[in-house]
Amino acid sequence: MIGKWFWISGAMAAAWLPCAARAETETADATITVYEDIQFSVLLDMDFGTIVSDTTGGTVNIDPVNNSRTCPATMTCTGPFSLSQLQLSGSDANVVVTYDSSFSLNGPGVPILVEPQFPGGSGAVVQLTGGSAIFKFGALVHINPFQQPGAYNGIFLVDVSYQ
Repeated sequence: MIGKWFWISGAMAAAWLPCAARAETETADATITVYEDIQFSVLLDMDFGTIVSDTTGGTVNIDPVNNSRTCPATMTCTGPFSLSQLQLSGSDANVVVTYDSSFSLNGPGVPILVEPQFPGGSGAVVQLTGGSAIFKFGALVHINPFQQPGAYNGIFLVDVSYQ
């Protein structure tokens, strides 16, 4: 009886042993590109100059493509103005420029709505050639009817990242 027991046990143990697995080997390539951190600096702040408004208000345009300022016929724009001029530096690559569609200028009266203007709009791609690029922002500034005189200031945020 003992001989049979061992034989049955041995048969069951063999059934629990794993089968030999067939192994194959494949290769795959791996690559990585490492970029420098993007350095961002403001070379020139946006300045709309002096705007004399009447009771109807209107929109002043600072055009980043033509480096020009236009005022509606009901307003007078005087004095120097400037586009916002920004410089990027980093690796030679494409960089995506994004920004909010509007911001406010705050002062003594009702806030003034400003819409940044950039060639290609938010999400446009700028090429860093030779490790740098300079680009300009303009804006549409919406002067409210009966806008209270005074100095108005605000900030707008620009985000840049490698594409």
